[in-house]
Order: sequence, then structure tokens, then C-alpha cells
Amino acid sequence: MSRIMTNTKRSFSSLVLALVLLLLTCIVAACGSNIGSGSSTGSSGTIVSTPVKVSPTAVKGYGSAQGCPSDLVVSTAPTTANVVIKQSSANSPVAARVGDIVEVRLPFGHRWNGPMIAGSLAMQQPAGYAWKSDNVCIWRFTAKSTGTTTLNFSTQALCKKGQMCPMYIAEIPFTVVVK
Repeated sequence: MSRIMTNTKRSFSSLVLALVLLLLTCIVAACGSNIGSGSSTGSSGTIVSTPVKVSPTAVKGYGSAQGCPSDLVVSTAPTTANVVIKQSSANSPVAARVGDIVEVRLPFGHRWNGPMIAGSLAMQQPAGYAWKSDNVCIWRFTAKSTGTTTLNFSTQALCKKGQMCPMYIAEIPFTVVVK
């Protein structure tokens, strides 16, 4: 009789352990990003995701190896942006009009993150994708309403394993004035 009770206790303990592991797996899986939709709130406004009509292809490790936050690679150009912002535009206001497509292009070779804050701009998806032909990471926005928006990107060294690497993090702000 005690042998049956021991086996029953082991079976019950195994079942409980399996359920706990399944629950933890579901919780961890829910912590990932959802590229297709959603929103993120910043201190000066809200980033609202709107889809861009492109055909991204996931190329494992390519975007991250170049410094983009996404491994998505777009090979067919989306509609031409009305306003193109490059790294040299940092710290200078950029003008746009309501309805304009604003594109931020940051060069390969640095690890890029962001933007941290947006106001009157709606981010298009995919965001932070790799554009091979120009060697840049791209974020696109639609100017939804008038106002001034600051897009704060950060950059740090893109280091290869086993090599010495400079330790820095720099903030790159872009100010977009929508009229």
C-alpha cells in the first residue's frame, strides 16, 4: 500500500512540475516583442504603429550583425519618404507637414536602439529594418498631427566577439516639427 502511495505522490509531483514549467514557458514567451501591432508610450506622446507596405524577409542574424534592432531585411523600396533624416541631422530641427512620411536612416556599423519618445508621429512597421543597398537601418513614421516631436535614438559600439571594443553609449536626438 505504501508503494502505491509513493508512486501516486511521484506522479502527482511530476504533473505539478510539468504544469509549472508549462506556465513559466507561456509567461516567458509572452515577454517577446509583437512586431505587427501595438503601441508604446513615451513621456511626450504615444507611438502608434501603422503598417508600411513592404515585404520584409527575416534573415537570421543579418540586421543585428549590422547594428539594426531587427533582423528583417526589406529589398523592395516602400513609397518614397517626404522627409529623410540622417545622422548628420541630429540636433537640428527638421520640418514636415501633416501626412508626410518621415524616414530615419542610420548607418550600419553601430548598434542602434530607439526611438525612445515620439509625439505627433506614428511609427510604421517594420521598424529598424535593414536596407542592404544603402547600408542603413530604417525607421519610418507618418506625421499625424501638428507639433514638435523628439525622436531619441541611442548608439553604441558594434563589437565582434573576441576583439577589443570601445565602451560608449551616445544619444542621438532628432527633432521633427510638423506643421
